Amino acid sequence: MMSLNKVTLEQVVKNQFNYKLGAYSGVFISLIILQLIAVLFSLNGVGMSGGGSEQISYSLHYYSGNLVFIFTMLWVFIVSIIITSKAYRNEDFSFVSNRLSSDLSNILFMIFISVIGTVTALLSTFLIKVILLFLPKFDMFYYSSISMNMSNFVFLGIVIAFCYILIGAAAGYFVGTLVRLSSLFKIMVPVVFVGYLIFGGMISEVSGLATVVQFFYLESSLITFVLKTTCTVMALFASSVAIFNRMEVRQ
Repeated sequence: MMSLNKVTLEQVVKNQFNYKLGAYSGVFISLIILQLIAVLFSLNGVGMSGGGSEQISYSLHYYSGNLVFIFTMLWVFIVSIIITSKAYRNEDFSFVSNRLSSDLSNILFMIFISVIGTVTALLSTFLIKVILLFLPKFDMFYYSSISMNMSNFVFLGIVIAFCYILIGAAAGYFVGTLVRLSSLFKIMVPVVFVGYLIFGGMISEVSGLATVVQFFYLESSLITFVLKTTCTVMALFASSVAIFNRMEVRQ
């Protein structure tokens, strides 16, 4: 007997997304472990200065959650590569779906884990402060804060951190797509990346990677930064979807 129920693309994507939230829950455990490791490393400080005279001396230790943020970007990059693997892709066939619904559900999942990664990375800075308060080696503990327009400052931090992490997710998904396209990319991608890091600066005064970083990092306007991020993420996701669709047709 044939079913008269018509399943829409929206319903399929929603079902796949809900399934992946439960099936891929283990990635959040790895996020917690990585961030805790980053917090421990951050307790060593990111810098130090000191001075003094004949009667007094002092030393200043600087701390931040930047390492946690870097570990979070690395985590979302790796997770995005993993979900493009054949084993994860085959799980989508347990649903009445097509390649588009699979990609859309993956993109939604990556956006979701980017939000989780952003929130936990920002909260980790408070964990670092709490731990430092109980360390006995400091006579005084001081942390910088912004009292004026604090809500705006927090909002800016959340938006900027989320944009960077989402770029990491989109880049990982694109790299995973290239690897699925041909096994040669498993060797070519790391070789090209590492090689360009080493020899890029020899070719020009500013390497291409530094130019890419400056393209985002040196942007002073939040609106322009968000637009740059949105266009980059959309281009990476669209390229991944197009490659997967062509690959399915060939197979």
